[in-house]
Amino acid sequence: MGFKIIKENCLVYSLGGFMKVKLHYAWVILFITFLSLLAVQGVRLSFGAFVEPWEKDFSMNRGTVSLISTLSFIVYGLSQPMIGKLVDRFGARLILSASTFLVAISILLTAFVHHPWQLFILYGVLVSIGVGGASNVAAAVVVTNWFNEKRGLALGIVEAGFGAGQMLLVPGSLMLIQWIDWKWTVVILGSFLMVIVFPIVLLLLHNY
Repeated sequence: MGFKIIKENCLVYSLGGFMKVKLHYAWVILFITFLSLLAVQGVRLSFGAFVEPWEKDFSMNRGTVSLISTLSFIVYGLSQPMIGKLVDRFGARLILSASTFLVAISILLTAFVHHPWQLFILYGVLVSIGVGGASNVAAAVVVTNWFNEKRGLALGIVEAGFGAGQMLLVPGSLMLIQWIDWKWTVVILGSFLMVIVFPIVLLLLHNY
């Protein structure tokens, strides 16, 4: 019983030596890309869960916290053309994995901030650059490289990662903040990205 990758980019699962199921590796690539977007974009969309704790801990008003979000959207938008250029040069695998790692380490470091300006740098700039890299720009390149048939379906599944991330990580973050606190919540989110998602993307995702 086990998996084996054969030359035709297929994953073969053998069940007790009697039954073999062939799965094209493109579907594995699709799952990895979906997972990356779910995790990274889910962390991004969880911003609202931290508004109240940040206001309380850093004595910020709602307008100042909103400025962090505004800066994040600006950086995210401006990063997209550059991300596209980097994907063309280095490949989607490197950009997706590096972006996931950047978001992971930046989110982790927010647990140690003491001043609002540090949140502006970590979340408003660094996290946003990472989120820009792990976006549908790189994901679309991955799908285009691996799918000739059923490309529309594959792109739809990848895009669903945004909604799945919001559905799972936003309420999950809210619950964790209530059960423990926001600092341990960002540690958990960052650790999830760094220990689970980043190695999967780095080791299993291929450009072609």
